Amino acid sequence: MNRPVEIAGFLTQNGWDAAAQTPLDADFSPRRFARLQHPDKRRAVLMDADPDQKTPEFVDIARLLRSLGVRAPEIFAADEERGLVLMEDFGNRNVGRTLDGGTDARPFYRRAMDVLIHLHRRFEPSMAKGLDLPAFGGALFASQVELFLDAYIPYAAEREATIEESESFRAAWKETLKGIEALPQTLMLRDFMPDNLMDVSGVAERLVRHSPRESVGEAGSEAKTELADGKIGVLDFQDGGFGPIAYDIASLCEVVRRDGGDAMLGDMIAYYHAQAKPALSLKELTRACRILAAQRHMRILGIIARTAQKGHEEKLAFLLRVRDYLNHLLKNDEALKPVRIWAEKTFSL
Repeated sequence: MNRPVEIAGFLTQNGWDAAAQTPLDADFSPRRFARLQHPDKRRAVLMDADPDQKTPEFVDIARLLRSLGVRAPEIFAADEERGLVLMEDFGNRNVGRTLDGGTDARPFYRRAMDVLIHLHRRFEPSMAKGLDLPAFGGALFASQVELFLDAYIPYAAEREATIEESESFRAAWKETLKGIEALPQTLMLRDFMPDNLMDVSGVAERLVRHSPRESVGEAGSEAKTELADGKIGVLDFQDGGFGPIAYDIASLCEVVRRDGGDAMLGDMIAYYHAQAKPALSLKELTRACRILAAQRHMRILGIIARTAQKGHEEKLAFLLRVRDYLNHLLKNDEALKPVRIWAEKTFSL
């Protein structure tokens, strides 16, 4: 069956076949989105994902987050095998675009940090029982950053990384990430940053307690759940898993699409530490955040290069900002010394 027919059948089955569709920009995502406007004035968003895009995980994590009082979109209907989801429409007030319009960034970053604090206080591993979520430790973080070797070096140097370069790169990151599993662990959203946050002020909210893989119709009675911040909605968390509390703090303060996130990092770490009171010192939390910021930005260099090679050359506009921030981290943090030495001796960023 071809895709348009599958989508039409899914919409008909769920009473949305008469809705007008408006495509939405998916940025780096390989998934496709459309806003649906039903003749009866209801609105929803249709997600159309390929088989490898973790639709079951998206649905499960959305329902888990909502049960914890985090403003994820309500799932109206889902055909997880076919990668089709009908979900709540959060509107047009994307936080990233709002910041690009000149709005003061600090209140939005603070509100986003409140969401993380709330999530980390509420989440217990037993709540995700039955969900097949990956555990992010040193080995997985090191494996992910190898995208720099696989995609960025071939783009920037027009050659493959040598065996020696690859082996020393892996050794440097193994040393840098040593002990990351000892940090307090939580549910990581993985791409928690302004462009995946929505200002949902004024959007009516109805939180329902769901069990994993439970349909909306089977969810039971509504529950009055304390919201982390009822004005901030979260998106794009299908790659989530279990991992250190530091990762999403570092993710929020990225600099991929705009300047300024790096300037927020110190303040946001201090705010988180003062409010959440995690079982580690401010110095330890800062060290972990900066290591994971470097891991994230180095991996993103690979993502940008790979995306550009697939025809999206406009993404190359982000390269200089990401590379500059990564160089700044490597030069100014002793925790990243092994990676800095690798870069100085082996491959200039």
